[in-house]
Order: sequence, then structure tokens, then C-alpha cells
Amino acid sequence: MMHKSIVGIGLVIALCSLHRPVPCAAAGNPYDTASIWLQPIMLNAAADFTALNQAYEATATPLRSRLNQISCTLRSSTNITADNGFKLLLERVQLEDALKAQEADHELKFARLRYRKGIEIVKMLYEKILSMDHHFSSLKAQQELLKISNPHNYPEFKEANSATEERVKRKFNFSLPKLLQGNPFIAATFSLVGMMVSGGDDKEKKGNQENLACILDFTVRMYNDLNVIYYETGYLFDANLTLKKDCEALFSDCSRQVGYTITLEGCRQSDDWERLYSLLDNLVSKALGENSNTPGVGSQPDAKLLNKAGTNLQFAIDRVVQFINRYSDFVNEGNEYYKKFAKIADSYENEKTCSAILPDQFRQLKADIDQTLEKFNSAYRMPEVQGSKLKDMLYGTVE
Repeated sequence: MMHKSIVGIGLVIALCSLHRPVPCAAAGNPYDTASIWLQPIMLNAAADFTALNQAYEATATPLRSRLNQISCTLRSSTNITADNGFKLLLERVQLEDALKAQEADHELKFARLRYRKGIEIVKMLYEKILSMDHHFSSLKAQQELLKISNPHNYPEFKEANSATEERVKRKFNFSLPKLLQGNPFIAATFSLVGMMVSGGDDKEKKGNQENLACILDFTVRMYNDLNVIYYETGYLFDANLTLKKDCEALFSDCSRQVGYTITLEGCRQSDDWERLYSLLDNLVSKALGENSNTPGVGSQPDAKLLNKAGTNLQFAIDRVVQFINRYSDFVNEGNEYYKKFAKIADSYENEKTCSAILPDQFRQLKADIDQTLEKFNSAYRMPEVQGSKLKDMLYGTVE
């Protein structure tokens, strides 16, 4: 376990190499970046690990030094007698037992600190998931997609379509069946026929026809693409909801290891984190025998509880590491989806020609996609190197 004694120092060197002035968010960009929300917890962890290891080394080093001195004396001295040799051997056994006890003490306190950092990470990731949930829960934007991809939702089209129906019915005694009236492609075809049979070439009619042509061109070309965005955004919403539930289940599994039974949302709403940490401290103190009230009796670790507490805390830490991977995978997936959405929204060939007739919702959609893509690249995204450092932090190791 000697490597644990230098973990804190190594972690500080590795993490403090990241410690440089954090750039402020650019003007007009209120979203934080991964370096802002990840770096502080990592640097704080480095300081905490260092303090814990320094305390351990302060007590263990003198014992190791004396043990080494006794071992050298036993191996090399020619003045060893049965009496002083027995005393030295007894002292060596006592020193070895003391070092083992201190190491077990340090191991559990080290696990306690890593567990606490794991809870902080779960808390942090949950806030990010809620932020994404708030975005995906906004169905207004999705409903607008259905509206702008259907020509029936454009006043100019409705007016022209009604006039076309009347002319065609009067001239050819034909009415479009109700079943087909809501079909955007049939409606577009019917309107084109109406434009051809309407006749006339006055300036106002020509302007109306150009507007109608833009509406039909936009809705027919973009109908399928906009529906792709609509349904795939729905998929991301469902996937994020699953991630949220899994995060809540993770917290319940982890907090149960120390006897805490409040849900993640309940803990968050009541700001009950300190009670969770208090239960963690009590568990560790009990396992180490620090709660003994017997006068004149020092701490007597509970070997069974010591092993159980260490196993339970390690279980929680492992689960958090697994969830970090899941969170990162979801954000990377969302980022790829929104890259595709951005390409789809920019794919309309006649955007400049028809800019006057294009709905404001389409412009807002493009702005929302760009903004969300920026969030996935900054506020939500956890770069691989930082995800790896988080896992290193939880395991208390540095490559």
C-alpha cells in the first residue's frame, strides 16, 4: 500500500497542471464549460487527498523508521541476548500491528473521501441532466415543427387553396375529398393545378403565386427533414428521461450504503447533503471504533464492520464511475444528433429566395439548434481526458 502514500501528491501535480485562469464565458454565451464545472471539484479533491495522506504519513513514517531500525539491529548486531532480543522482536510485532491498523484506518478514510467525491459528481451530473431535461421537455418547439412543415398552417396557402377549390369545383365540378385535404403533398399538387387554371397575369396575382410557390417549395422539400428533427428530438427526450431515472437510482443505491433513504430529488430540494455526509462519517467512525465511550479504552476497530463498510463504499464508487461513462456517451450522442439537425436546417436551397415568406419559427428553430449544439459542446460535454481524470480521482490513482 506504499503507492497510496504518494497518491495525493501525484494527484495534486497532475491536477494542478490544469490550474490556470479559467476564461470567462464569451459575451452572449451564458453557458459554462467543462473546465469550469469539472476543474474545481478535481482540484478540491486533490487538496483533500493530499491532506489525508500527509496526516497518514505523519504517523506512519516514525513507525516505519523504528521498524526498519529494529530489523537492522536484529540482523546485524552481535550483542543480541535472549532478553533484549525478545524485547526487540516483541516491539517489531507491535509496530507491524500498529502499521497494519493505521493502514486499515487510512484505507477506510480514503474510501470515505472518494465516496464523498462520488456523491458530489452525481449531484453535479444530475443538474446537467435536469438542464437537458428542461430543454427536451419544451414541446412547443416540436409542435411548431409540425406546423411549419404543413402548408395548411400558412394563411396565404389557406386563402389560395380555398379560391382554388371554388374555381375547380365551378369549372370542373370537382372537390378534393376531405380525407385528402389534410395531406400536404396532395394539397400542394391541388394548389399547383389551381395556379395553372387560374389564368391572369396581373402583378398582384403574380406576387401571390410567388409567395404560394415558396410555401409549397419549402413545405414539400422540408417536410420529411423537419419531421426527422421532430421525432429524433422526441427520442432524445425519452433517452434523457431514462438517464435521469438511472441517476436517481444510482443515488439511492449509493446513499443506501450509509443508511440514507431520501431520494435524490428530495435531498436536492431540502439541501440535505450534510446529513448524508454525517451518516457517512458515523459509519466510518463506528467501523474504526472511534465512537467508543469506554473510559481508558482506545479505539477498537470492528473488523467485520470495517470490511463491510469498505466494500459498500467501493461498490458505490464503482457505480459512479460506470455512470460517468453513460453520461458521457449520451452527451456525445446528443451532440451528433444536433450536428445532423444543423445540417438539415441549413439544407433548404431556396432560403434566400423565399426569405420573405419563411416562418419566424424556422429561423428560431435554426437558432435553437445552434444554441443547443453549443450547450452539448460546452455546458454538457465531458471531454474524454476530463472523464478519465474524474475516474482516476474516484479510484485515487493517477496514470
